[in-house]
Amino acid sequence: MSQISKQARDAILAARVGQYIQRQADEDTEDAAQGKILGLLNGWRKAMANRDGVMARNDGSDLRVDELRVPKLEKERRSSQTRDHPPEHVTAPEQADHAIGLYHNLMTGLDAMMVDDDRTGLQLHLTSEYVVIRALIEAATTALWILGPDNSDTRVERALRLRHDELMYSKNLAKNYARYSHALDGDEYREQEKYVTGQVIDLKTLTVDAGLDFTKVAAKLSPSTIAAEGGVYVPELGGAMTYWYWSTASSLAHGEPSNMRTLSDMKLIGVDHRNALIAHVEPSAMSILQHLEAAHALITKAHQLWNERARADEN
Repeated sequence: MSQISKQARDAILAARVGQYIQRQADEDTEDAAQGKILGLLNGWRKAMANRDGVMARNDGSDLRVDELRVPKLEKERRSSQTRDHPPEHVTAPEQADHAIGLYHNLMTGLDAMMVDDDRTGLQLHLTSEYVVIRALIEAATTALWILGPDNSDTRVERALRLRHDELMYSKNLAKNYARYSHALDGDEYREQEKYVTGQVIDLKTLTVDAGLDFTKVAAKLSPSTIAAEGGVYVPELGGAMTYWYWSTASSLAHGEPSNMRTLSDMKLIGVDHRNALIAHVEPSAMSILQHLEAAHALITKAHQLWNERARADEN
Protein backbone atom coordinates (compact mmCIF):
# COMPACT_ATOMS: atom_id res chain seq x y z
CA MET A 1 0.00 0.00 0.00
CA SER A 2 1.36 3.43 -0.92
CA GLN A 3 2.11 6.00 1.75
CA ILE A 4 -0.66 8.29 0.51
CA SER A 5 -3.33 5.60 0.54
CA LYS A 6 -2.17 4.46 3.99
CA GLN A 7 -2.58 8.00 5.30
CA ALA A 8 -6.07 8.14 3.86
CA ARG A 9 -6.96 4.78 5.39
CA ASP A 10 -5.61 5.78 8.81
CA ALA A 11 -7.51 9.06 8.66
CA ILE A 12 -10.78 7.31 7.87
CA LEU A 13 -10.27 4.79 10.67
CA ALA A 14 -9.45 7.60 13.08
CA ALA A 15 -12.52 9.54 11.99
CA ARG A 16 -14.77 6.56 12.70
CA VAL A 17 -13.73 6.60 16.33
CA GLY A 18 -14.20 10.34 16.66
CA GLN A 19 -10.68 11.54 15.91
CA TYR A 20 -9.75 13.81 13.05
CA ILE A 21 -6.70 14.74 11.02
CA GLN A 22 -4.67 17.17 13.07
CA ARG A 23 -4.36 20.58 11.55
CA GLN A 24 -0.88 21.93 11.05
CA ALA A 25 -2.01 24.88 13.17
CA ASP A 26 -3.25 24.16 16.69
CA GLU A 27 -6.50 25.51 18.08
CA ASP A 28 -4.84 28.48 19.80
CA THR A 29 -3.14 29.46 16.54
CA GLU A 30 -6.44 29.08 14.70
CA ASP A 31 -8.20 31.33 17.21
CA ALA A 32 -5.42 33.91 16.93
CA ALA A 33 -5.67 33.76 13.13
CA GLN A 34 -9.39 34.53 13.30
CA GLY A 35 -8.59 37.61 15.37
CA LYS A 36 -6.00 38.72 12.81
CA ILE A 37 -8.44 38.21 9.93
CA LEU A 38 -10.99 40.35 11.75
CA GLY A 39 -8.34 43.00 12.38
CA LEU A 40 -7.31 42.98 8.71
CA LEU A 41 -10.91 43.35 7.52
CA ASN A 42 -11.70 46.07 10.06
CA GLY A 43 -8.52 47.92 9.09
CA TRP A 44 -9.40 47.70 5.41
CA ARG A 45 -12.95 48.90 6.10
CA LYS A 46 -11.65 51.92 8.02
CA ALA A 47 -9.06 52.78 5.36
CA MET A 48 -11.68 52.65 2.60
CA ALA A 49 -14.36 54.61 4.48
CA ASN A 50 -13.69 57.92 2.70
CA ARG A 51 -12.66 56.54 -0.69
CA ASP A 52 -14.81 57.89 -3.51
CA GLY A 53 -13.65 55.38 -6.11
CA VAL A 54 -11.98 57.98 -8.33
CA MET A 55 -8.41 57.12 -9.32
CA ALA A 56 -6.83 60.38 -10.50
CA ARG A 57 -4.04 60.69 -13.05
CA ASN A 58 -2.39 64.06 -13.57
CA ASP A 59 -1.42 65.64 -16.87
CA GLY A 60 2.22 64.89 -17.59
CA SER A 61 2.16 61.68 -15.55
CA ASP A 62 3.20 58.27 -16.84
CA LEU A 63 -0.41 57.08 -16.83
CA ARG A 64 -1.61 60.13 -18.72
CA VAL A 65 1.07 59.51 -21.36
CA ASP A 66 -0.01 55.85 -21.57
CA GLU A 67 -3.61 56.94 -21.99
CA LEU A 68 -2.85 59.41 -24.77
CA ARG A 69 -1.00 56.72 -26.73
CA VAL A 70 -4.32 54.91 -27.23
CA PRO A 71 -6.75 57.72 -28.16
CA LYS A 72 -10.39 57.31 -29.10
CA LEU A 73 -10.76 55.52 -32.42
CA GLU A 74 -12.77 57.70 -34.79
CA LYS A 75 -15.96 56.18 -36.18
CA GLU A 76 -14.70 56.13 -39.77
CA ARG A 77 -11.63 54.12 -38.73
CA ARG A 78 -13.53 51.41 -36.91
CA SER A 79 -14.44 48.09 -38.49
CA SER A 80 -17.77 47.78 -40.24
CA GLN A 81 -19.01 45.53 -37.42
CA THR A 82 -18.18 48.05 -34.66
CA ARG A 83 -18.91 51.35 -36.37
CA ASP A 84 -21.33 52.38 -33.61
CA HIS A 85 -19.35 50.79 -30.77
CA PRO A 86 -16.00 52.44 -29.93
CA PRO A 87 -13.31 50.27 -28.29
CA GLU A 88 -13.55 49.99 -24.51
CA HIS A 89 -11.14 48.95 -21.74
CA VAL A 90 -8.04 49.42 -23.85
CA THR A 91 -5.80 51.88 -21.97
CA ALA A 92 -3.37 51.06 -19.18
CA PRO A 93 -4.97 53.36 -16.56
CA GLU A 94 -8.44 52.12 -17.50
CA GLN A 95 -7.48 48.47 -17.03
CA ALA A 96 -5.49 49.09 -13.83
CA ASP A 97 -8.23 51.27 -12.33
CA HIS A 98 -10.81 48.59 -13.05
CA ALA A 99 -8.66 45.90 -11.42
CA ILE A 100 -8.07 47.97 -8.27
CA GLY A 101 -11.74 48.91 -8.03
CA LEU A 102 -12.73 45.27 -8.50
CA TYR A 103 -10.41 44.25 -5.65
CA HIS A 104 -12.17 46.58 -3.23
CA ASN A 105 -15.63 45.53 -4.40
CA LEU A 106 -14.64 41.93 -3.76
CA MET A 107 -13.34 42.85 -0.32
CA THR A 108 -16.72 44.40 0.46
CA GLY A 109 -18.34 41.09 -0.42
CA LEU A 110 -15.82 39.07 1.58
CA ASP A 111 -16.30 41.34 4.59
CA ALA A 112 -20.07 40.88 4.41
CA MET A 113 -19.62 37.12 4.07
CA MET A 114 -17.22 36.61 6.95
CA VAL A 115 -17.80 39.24 9.65
CA ASP A 116 -20.63 39.00 12.18
CA ASP A 117 -23.12 41.86 12.38
CA ASP A 118 -21.51 43.16 15.57
CA ARG A 119 -18.05 42.94 13.92
CA THR A 120 -16.59 40.97 16.82
CA GLY A 121 -16.47 37.50 15.29
CA LEU A 122 -16.20 35.56 12.03
CA GLN A 123 -18.29 33.06 10.13
CA LEU A 124 -16.27 30.66 7.96
CA HIS A 125 -17.84 28.75 5.08
CA LEU A 126 -15.68 25.74 4.15
CA THR A 127 -13.99 26.70 0.86
CA SER A 128 -16.29 29.57 -0.15
CA GLU A 129 -13.82 32.22 1.00
CA TYR A 130 -11.26 30.95 -1.49
CA VAL A 131 -13.51 31.78 -4.43
CA VAL A 132 -13.27 35.44 -3.41
CA ILE A 133 -9.61 35.20 -2.36
CA ARG A 134 -8.61 33.83 -5.75
CA ALA A 135 -10.43 36.74 -7.41
CA LEU A 136 -8.69 39.18 -5.03
CA ILE A 137 -5.29 37.86 -6.04
CA GLU A 138 -6.21 37.98 -9.73
CA ALA A 139 -7.46 41.57 -9.47
CA ALA A 140 -4.41 42.78 -7.53
CA THR A 141 -1.89 41.04 -9.76
CA THR A 142 -3.63 42.36 -12.87
CA ALA A 143 -3.14 45.91 -11.61
CA LEU A 144 0.49 45.13 -10.75
CA TRP A 145 1.11 43.46 -14.10
CA ILE A 146 0.03 46.61 -15.92
CA LEU A 147 1.44 49.25 -13.56
CA GLY A 148 4.71 47.54 -12.70
CA PRO A 149 6.85 48.01 -15.84
CA ASP A 150 8.91 51.20 -15.96
CA ASN A 151 8.50 51.77 -19.69
CA SER A 152 5.34 52.96 -21.40
CA ASP A 153 5.59 50.46 -24.27
CA THR A 154 5.22 47.51 -21.92
CA ARG A 155 2.38 49.04 -19.91
CA VAL A 156 0.40 49.97 -23.02
CA GLU A 157 1.11 46.60 -24.65
CA ARG A 158 -0.04 44.69 -21.57
CA ALA A 159 -3.28 46.67 -21.32
CA LEU A 160 -4.04 45.91 -24.97
CA ARG A 161 -3.04 42.28 -24.51
CA LEU A 162 -5.38 41.96 -21.56
CA ARG A 163 -8.22 43.35 -23.64
CA HIS A 164 -7.39 40.99 -26.51
CA ASP A 165 -7.55 38.05 -24.11
CA GLU A 166 -10.94 39.24 -22.83
CA LEU A 167 -12.24 39.43 -26.40
CA MET A 168 -10.93 35.95 -27.22
CA TYR A 169 -12.60 34.57 -24.11
CA SER A 170 -15.88 36.17 -25.19
CA LYS A 171 -15.53 34.68 -28.66
CA ASN A 172 -14.69 31.20 -27.39
CA LEU A 173 -17.52 31.30 -24.87
CA ALA A 174 -20.01 32.09 -27.63
CA LYS A 175 -18.49 29.45 -29.91
CA ASN A 176 -18.57 26.68 -27.32
CA TYR A 177 -22.10 27.56 -26.26
CA ALA A 178 -23.19 27.42 -29.88
CA ARG A 179 -21.39 24.10 -30.37
CA TYR A 180 -23.01 22.44 -27.36
CA SER A 181 -26.43 23.77 -28.32
CA HIS A 182 -25.89 22.66 -31.93
CA ALA A 183 -26.22 26.23 -33.19
CA LEU A 184 -22.82 26.87 -34.76
CA ASP A 185 -24.53 27.55 -38.08
CA GLY A 186 -27.10 29.85 -36.51
CA ASP A 187 -27.37 33.55 -37.32
CA GLU A 188 -26.99 34.60 -33.68
CA TYR A 189 -23.59 32.97 -33.28
CA ARG A 190 -22.40 34.20 -36.67
CA GLU A 191 -23.30 37.79 -35.74
CA GLN A 192 -21.50 37.50 -32.40
CA GLU A 193 -18.41 36.08 -34.09
CA LYS A 194 -18.39 38.93 -36.62
CA TYR A 195 -18.75 41.51 -33.86
CA VAL A 196 -15.85 40.16 -31.80
CA THR A 197 -13.75 39.88 -34.95
CA GLY A 198 -14.48 43.55 -35.58
CA GLN A 199 -13.40 44.43 -32.05
CA VAL A 200 -10.11 42.61 -32.60
CA ILE A 201 -9.58 44.50 -35.86
CA ASP A 202 -10.08 47.78 -33.97
CA LEU A 203 -7.63 46.60 -31.32
CA LYS A 204 -5.06 45.94 -34.01
CA THR A 205 -5.57 49.46 -35.38
CA LEU A 206 -5.01 50.92 -31.90
CA THR A 207 -1.90 48.79 -31.46
CA VAL A 208 -0.39 50.06 -34.71
CA ASP A 209 -1.30 53.64 -33.76
CA ALA A 210 0.60 53.14 -30.48
CA GLY A 211 3.65 51.91 -32.40
CA LEU A 212 3.49 48.39 -30.96
CA ASP A 213 3.67 44.84 -32.34
CA PHE A 214 0.24 43.21 -32.58
CA THR A 215 1.71 39.69 -32.45
CA LYS A 216 2.75 40.44 -28.86
CA VAL A 217 -0.66 41.90 -28.04
CA ALA A 218 -2.32 38.76 -29.43
CA ALA A 219 -0.12 36.39 -27.39
CA LYS A 220 -2.13 34.02 -25.20
CA LEU A 221 -2.58 35.10 -21.60
CA SER A 222 -3.69 33.29 -18.45
CA PRO A 223 -4.39 34.21 -14.81
CA SER A 224 -1.39 32.11 -13.75
CA THR A 225 0.91 34.13 -16.01
CA ILE A 226 -0.45 37.40 -14.64
CA ALA A 227 -0.06 36.14 -11.06
CA ALA A 228 3.56 35.08 -11.57
CA GLU A 229 4.58 38.14 -13.60
CA GLY A 230 2.61 40.59 -11.46
CA GLY A 231 3.96 39.19 -8.21
CA VAL A 232 7.56 40.12 -9.07
CA TYR A 233 6.77 43.72 -8.15
CA VAL A 234 6.21 42.73 -4.51
CA PRO A 235 9.67 41.73 -3.20
CA GLU A 236 8.40 40.02 -0.04
CA LEU A 237 6.37 37.63 -2.20
CA GLY A 238 7.98 37.42 -5.64
CA GLY A 239 6.52 35.76 -8.70
CA ALA A 240 6.81 32.16 -7.55
CA MET A 241 5.16 32.64 -4.16
CA THR A 242 2.41 34.81 -5.64
CA TYR A 243 1.74 32.07 -8.17
CA TRP A 244 1.64 29.53 -5.32
CA TYR A 245 -0.97 31.52 -3.40
CA TRP A 246 -3.05 31.98 -6.56
CA SER A 247 -2.79 28.29 -7.43
CA THR A 248 -3.73 27.00 -3.98
CA ALA A 249 -6.63 29.46 -3.72
CA SER A 250 -7.78 28.31 -7.16
CA SER A 251 -7.59 24.64 -6.20
CA LEU A 252 -9.54 25.25 -3.01
CA ALA A 253 -12.09 27.40 -4.81
CA HIS A 254 -12.75 24.43 -7.11
CA GLY A 255 -13.08 22.14 -4.08
CA GLU A 256 -10.42 19.67 -5.20
CA PRO A 257 -10.52 16.91 -2.55
CA SER A 258 -6.77 16.38 -2.18
CA ASN A 259 -6.19 20.05 -1.56
CA MET A 260 -9.07 20.36 0.87
CA ARG A 261 -7.09 18.10 3.18
CA THR A 262 -3.54 19.35 2.60
CA LEU A 263 -3.22 22.86 1.21
CA SER A 264 -5.86 24.35 3.49
CA ASP A 265 -5.17 22.32 6.65
CA MET A 266 -8.76 21.14 6.53
CA LYS A 267 -10.00 18.19 8.49
CA LEU A 268 -11.07 15.16 6.49
CA ILE A 269 -14.67 14.87 5.37
CA GLY A 270 -16.21 11.62 4.20
CA VAL A 271 -19.04 9.09 4.48
CA ASP A 272 -19.19 5.36 5.04
CA HIS A 273 -21.02 2.74 2.95
CA ARG A 274 -24.31 3.75 4.59
CA ASN A 275 -23.77 7.37 3.54
CA ALA A 276 -23.33 8.35 7.17
CA LEU A 277 -20.78 11.03 8.00
CA ILE A 278 -17.53 9.63 9.33
CA ALA A 279 -15.71 12.92 9.68
CA HIS A 280 -16.32 16.62 9.55
CA VAL A 281 -14.54 19.54 7.98
CA GLU A 282 -13.58 22.89 9.45
CA PRO A 283 -12.02 25.74 7.49
CA SER A 284 -8.52 26.73 8.48
CA ALA A 285 -8.45 30.36 9.59
CA MET A 286 -4.66 30.26 9.42
CA SER A 287 -4.73 29.33 5.74
CA ILE A 288 -7.30 32.03 4.96
CA LEU A 289 -5.20 34.59 6.85
CA GLN A 290 -2.05 33.72 4.93
CA HIS A 291 -3.82 34.08 1.59
CA LEU A 292 -5.47 37.36 2.64
CA GLU A 293 -2.17 38.79 3.83
CA ALA A 294 -0.65 37.96 0.44
CA ALA A 295 -3.56 39.65 -1.36
CA HIS A 296 -3.21 42.68 0.93
CA ALA A 297 0.50 43.00 0.13
CA LEU A 298 -0.29 42.81 -3.59
CA ILE A 299 -2.98 45.50 -3.59
CA THR A 300 -0.91 47.77 -1.33
CA LYS A 301 1.90 47.70 -3.89
CA ALA A 302 -0.60 48.28 -6.70
CA HIS A 303 -1.84 51.45 -4.98
CA GLN A 304 1.75 52.60 -4.47
CA LEU A 305 2.57 52.07 -8.14
CA TRP A 306 -0.60 53.87 -9.22
CA ASN A 307 0.34 56.89 -7.12
CA GLU A 308 3.83 56.92 -8.60
CA ARG A 309 2.62 56.53 -12.20
CA ALA A 310 -0.19 59.07 -11.75
CA ARG A 311 2.08 61.79 -10.35
CA ALA A 312 3.11 64.47 -12.83
CA ASP A 313 6.82 64.61 -13.68
CA GLU A 314 8.16 67.77 -12.03
CA ASN A 315 11.32 67.87 -14.15
